[in-house]
Amino acid sequence: MPDYMGKDGFIWWQGVVEDRKDPLYLGRCKVRILGWHTDNKSDMPTESLPWAYPLQPITSAAQTGVGISPTGPVEGTWVVGFYRDGEEGQEPVFFGTLGGIPESPSIANKGFNDPRLDFEEEHPLKPKPKPELKYNPSTENAQVPYSPRKITHYKGATTFPSEDVNTDLDNIRLLTSNPQATQKVVLEEWGTRSTYPRSELLNEPTTPRQARGVSGNYPLGISEGIIGQKLQWRNALTPDGFTTAQQKTRVNSSGSAINYVDKWFEPDPTVIYGAKYPYNHVHQSESGHIMEVDDTPGAERLHRYHRTGTFEEIGSLGQKIVKVVNESFHIGLNNDYRAVTGNQYEHITGKLDVVSKRGYYHNCESGTFSMRADGGISLTGGEVSMSGENITLDAGKGNILLIGHSLTKRFDTTENTDEVKGNATQKVGGSYILRSGSLSMNTRGSTGISAGGDITLSSTGAMQEIIGNLPPAGTAKSTLAAFGDIYQSALLGSVTLATGPLSGPIPLGGGSFAALGSISVSPAGEIELNCGPLGSLAKIKVGLTGIDLSYLSGLSSITIGPAGVEIKGLTVKLGSSTSITTDVEGVLTNVKGTGITSVSGALVKLN
Repeated sequence: MPDYMGKDGFIWWQGVVEDRKDPLYLGRCKVRILGWHTDNKSDMPTESLPWAYPLQPITSAAQTGVGISPTGPVEGTWVVGFYRDGEEGQEPVFFGTLGGIPESPSIANKGFNDPRLDFEEEHPLKPKPKPELKYNPSTENAQVPYSPRKITHYKGATTFPSEDVNTDLDNIRLLTSNPQATQKVVLEEWGTRSTYPRSELLNEPTTPRQARGVSGNYPLGISEGIIGQKLQWRNALTPDGFTTAQQKTRVNSSGSAINYVDKWFEPDPTVIYGAKYPYNHVHQSESGHIMEVDDTPGAERLHRYHRTGTFEEIGSLGQKIVKVVNESFHIGLNNDYRAVTGNQYEHITGKLDVVSKRGYYHNCESGTFSMRADGGISLTGGEVSMSGENITLDAGKGNILLIGHSLTKRFDTTENTDEVKGNATQKVGGSYILRSGSLSMNTRGSTGISAGGDITLSSTGAMQEIIGNLPPAGTAKSTLAAFGDIYQSALLGSVTLATGPLSGPIPLGGGSFAALGSISVSPAGEIELNCGPLGSLAKIKVGLTGIDLSYLSGLSSITIGPAGVEIKGLTVKLGSSTSITTDVEGVLTNVKGTGITSVSGALVKLN
C-alpha cells in the first residue's frame, strides 16, 4: 500500500520562497526546500521548483468568493510545510512562516535567497526578466512594493527645498490633489530598493518595529519613523495650534482686561504611542500600511495607518485622532446623527460651503451666536427675518444701504431717534406723508424747504413761527413770490405779524397785539399796522368804513371816510410852497375858527 499523509509518516520541511507570482492566483509559492533542493540555481533554477500550496486558517472559508486572501509571504521568507503526497515530495504545502535576525543581504545567483536581482538570461525556462528593484512607476517590472523613505509636510509653500527631496523626480509624489491647498504633502520613495531581507534592517528581528516598541529608529534618524514623522507633520501644520472663532477676555497681571483668541492642538504622537513587546499586535504590509492592536498596559491603542501618512488612532483614554493628507469624502445615503456633549471646534483654512436643500436650522440655547467675516456677509432668501431683544447694525466707517419695494418702521414707544452727524438726504419719487402726535424740527444752521408744486401747511390749532431773540444782521424773515400773490388769512381769528422781543402768537379771537411793531388783519377785513412800544405810536388802519392815520394815540390824525376828510392836530400845516390853491365847486364850504386866525400876506375874497 503506498504511503500517503496520515498513514505511514508525516514528511515536513523548511524552505525559502523564491517566487510568489502564482498564475492561478491561489497564493502558491515556489519554495526551495532544505535537503530536497540544491542551492545551485544552475542545476535547479527557481522556475523548476514545484508550486507549494498555502494552508489557510479556519477563519477563511477558502471558497469561491468567500475567505481571506492567501497571500503574505514574500521572496526570501522562510516557511514551514509538509508534503501531502508523503515521500514522493511533489505536492508541497506550507502552513507557517519563520522569523529571525538576518545577518547578511540576499546573495545573487544562489538558492535560498530573494532572487529578484538574479539575471540568468541563459536559462531556457525563464519566462520573463526578474523585476529590477529600482522604483519606476512607468515600468511594470520596477513597480516593487516598498514603504516610503520620507513624507514631508509644507505649509503655504509653492516650491519645495531641493535638499529635502530626491533629485530623481520618479521618486517624488505630491499627495495634495487640490492645487489651491495651502498644505502640501510630498512623499519620497526609495529610489533603489533592497531585496529581502532589507539591507537597512539587517541584524534586527524580522518582527515589525511597531510591535517591538522601537518605531522611528531608522538609520536616517528618528524623523524617518512613523512617530517621528507624525511629530514633524504636527509641527509643520500648526506649530502654534488651531485658532478658534470665539474671542475671550482675561485679566492680565496689571489687572487690565484683554481680549484673546483660544487655541487647540493636535495630540502629541509621542505621548499617544507607548507600545512594548509582546503586547502590540501589528500587521504591516510591504508598501507601508500598518494595522495595530496594542494591548500595552497604560498605552492601549487601535491604529490604522496608510503609507501616505493618513491615519486613524484611538489612544488609551479613548481619544480619537484622524488625519487625512489628501481630500476626505463622507457620503451618507440616509440620516446622519451626531451628538457632542462638550464643545466642537472646526478650523478651516479654505472656505466652508454648505448646501441644504430643505432648510438650515441652528439653535443656540444659551450664550452668544456670533458671526464675523473680514470680507463680507450676504444673506439671501425669499423672506429674511431678524428678531431679538436688541438689534444693532454697526457699519463703522462704512455705509448702510436698504433696498426694497417699501419700507415700514414700527416702534411701540416714542423713543425713536435718528442721529446723523453729517448730512442727510431723503429722496421720495412720489408723495411724502409725515404723521405724528406732535412734530418738532430743530436745526443748528439754515433750513430750506423747496417744492416743485404747492406747499400747504395746515393746523387745527395755532401756528407759530419764531425767529431767535438775537437774529444776525440783515433780514430776519423774507417772503418772496416770484409770480402771483401772497395771502395770509385766519378764518376764525386775526392774522397778526409782530416784531420785537414782546412778540407773541397770533390771537385766535381777533384784535391786534401792541408790540414794537405789528400788522393785524381782523375777520371783518380790517388791516392795522402798528409801530411803537406798548401801544400805537404810529398807526395805519384800513377798513371797509375808511382809512385812519394817527400818531400818539390820535393826537394827530387824518381820517378819510364817507363823510369826507378830517385832519386833526395841534397844528395843521398844508405844505410850505409859495401858494396853495384850493378848488371847491358845488359844495357849501364853511371855515370856522374858535381861536385867533392869522393870515399873512394878501387875502382876496371873491363873491
